[in-house]
Amino acid sequence: MSLWNQTAADLLKATASHKPTPGGGSVAALSGAFGVGLLSMALTISRNKAQKAGKELSPELSATLKRLGTIQARLQALADEDVAVFRKFVDATKLPKDSEEEEQARAQALAEAGEAARSTPLNIAAQCVQALTEAEGTVGEVHAEVVSDVGAGAALLRGAVDAALLTVDINLLRLSDDEKAPLQARRDALASEGHERAERLLKQAQRQIAENQE
Repeated sequence: MSLWNQTAADLLKATASHKPTPGGGSVAALSGAFGVGLLSMALTISRNKAQKAGKELSPELSATLKRLGTIQARLQALADEDVAVFRKFVDATKLPKDSEEEEQARAQALAEAGEAARSTPLNIAAQCVQALTEAEGTVGEVHAEVVSDVGAGAALLRGAVDAALLTVDINLLRLSDDEKAPLQARRDALASEGHERAERLLKQAQRQIAENQE
């Protein structure tokens, strides 16, 4: 069953239970999707208020809103994918290994599951960074009443990046240094870009809120 078919209360209960899923990666995707939702809400409200005032959002902001919808849908899918990936890994550990053929099949299944366990959270982090990229430049154009929601969305996305990359970190432990190097480089690049973009967006939102108070 998809995580998205559960009530919020059931999802929280499952997260806090002894069960391993939803875990860090899937909750990162959930958080990221809600962060994107806040960004989209801010743009949608701004568009509606502009239309009531006889104005229109710039074509670029309308395009940004559409792209954010695509990112949100991807994060929703990645949340479920992360759960499936963990189950696949657990299933692989339970495969028989009594013969050479079984041992080889088990090793192959574990390798494939391990690769998925690294690529899925990397993709979650990448989608969150992309959402932060899309949101830059919107603060000055969103309605004053929803500037804080842009900042809140950025904060959730920054946390989601960190959470997803911690899931990457623990799955990199199984690799040799040579195998780890390219994945570590991508992981570090996503962390750096995600933090920088989130920090800029948060500062923009805080500055805009302060200016609106003057």
